[in-house]
Amino acid sequence: MIDIPDNIFPSDAQCPRCHKPLDGCTCPAYDPTQPKLDQFKPRLRLEKSGRKGKAVTVIDGLPPDEAYLKNLAKVLKSKTGSGGTFYVAESGGVIEVQGDKANIIRPILNQQGIALGNVKNNLKETRYKKQDTNKMQ
Repeated sequence: MIDIPDNIFPSDAQCPRCHKPLDGCTCPAYDPTQPKLDQFKPRLRLEKSGRKGKAVTVIDGLPPDEAYLKNLAKVLKSKTGSGGTFYVAESGGVIEVQGDKANIIRPILNQQGIALGNVKNNLKETRYKKQDTNKMQ
């Protein structure tokens, strides 16, 4: 049998982050299949153009991992109660959710550990002037 020194494979295994024994480690588990979210700057925006007047909430700039996008899109669609899709574009992963759901999606993404900037609203708001009813008399 080969005698391997303890400095190569120590018998008392420790966590590389907190240097506690593995039995007492409280660090969150590292999952190499999950993308590192701090490398991406997702944006949340509302689109209406080219969709026959229907509003769509778009999250772009996400990691371009299809499995990750599929799971996140599934969560968002079930929590908002609407349909949607996901795809990988040149700028990264994109999730589209039908309807104006930005106020519902933002807290869900924050719970998932995804920090967003301001919501961009690409809809043109038309403001109508109130008619003065006193002038009609």
